[in-house]
Amino acid sequence: MSNRNILGLGIAGLVALLLPLVVHDQYVLHIAVITFIYVGVTVAWNLMAIGGTLSLGHAAFFGVGAYTVAILYVNLGVNPWVGILAAMVMAAAASMVLAVPLLRLRGPFFTLSSLAFVEVLRLLAIWAVPLTNGSVGITTPPDQGFAFISFENRQPYYFIVLAMVIVVVAFSVWLYNSRIGYHLRAMKTDEEAIRALGVHTNGLKVGTLAVSAAITGAFGAFAALYLFVIEPETQFSMTLYSVQPALNGIIGGMGTIVGPIIGAVLMTPLGEWLRTSFSGVQGLNFMIYGVALIVIVRLMPGGLVDGWKKLRGWMRRGANSNKKDGE
Repeated sequence: MSNRNILGLGIAGLVALLLPLVVHDQYVLHIAVITFIYVGVTVAWNLMAIGGTLSLGHAAFFGVGAYTVAILYVNLGVNPWVGILAAMVMAAAASMVLAVPLLRLRGPFFTLSSLAFVEVLRLLAIWAVPLTNGSVGITTPPDQGFAFISFENRQPYYFIVLAMVIVVVAFSVWLYNSRIGYHLRAMKTDEEAIRALGVHTNGLKVGTLAVSAAITGAFGAFAALYLFVIEPETQFSMTLYSVQPALNGIIGGMGTIVGPIIGAVLMTPLGEWLRTSFSGVQGLNFMIYGVALIVIVRLMPGGLVDGWKKLRGWMRRGANSNKKDGE
């Protein structure tokens, strides 16, 4: 990753930090909070994509994180901050169930097994009524204050989730440029070759899966505290937390650092705007959203980051050609 990209991320973080000083509209801040949640989940999803693994099971980790913090808080009185750490541990532990298919299956077969894992956990959450309250779900207490991560307005939520995003993006940048990151990128290109060089690819895959799941669990726990109500159909929603992060990553540029962030920042507000603008015609917002996705993927199959690189290269070649003609 170039220094220019790191500088760009730093400037974007600074702008995000200053945004609540000029924007006081609670609805806009709510959209920003939801966008940051998706940025965090998409960056976590992308950690596996760097190694060439396409997972659609992140809704499972998101739901495990949400239910862990809610159950500990409501049933046992555990502080939500401690609950978020417990959510990360539980999501990482849950990911070990997927480690078996991850090591035995490849390509679309692992992707399908990760989808099945989400559905199994959703049904378990409905079935385990004494623990999860079944389909009714769990409502977190209205206790307000920083200690309970519960506030009257959106600004405190905004800064908390922004801090989480900054930490996760910084970790992603470090990982991408570390030896582990080089191994992941090499594994994506040719797993057999890197294994022949002595790299333990199985450990690399399982470790990345656990870290990716733990980060997703943390954002699931935060979302549970932010939304107050936790129920299986939302927290284990494959559309919201499996497919959407994957789409964000693919549109922005999966396997890159900046691409998933750009994808989440663009597509989350777009989806919300379409939902509110075309609420009178059922399904029209999804149709427009789908058309936009198809156009982007057709024109830039490598994502927006790859498309921007190609456009910049084309412009440079054009400028050099004009310069030679002038000489």
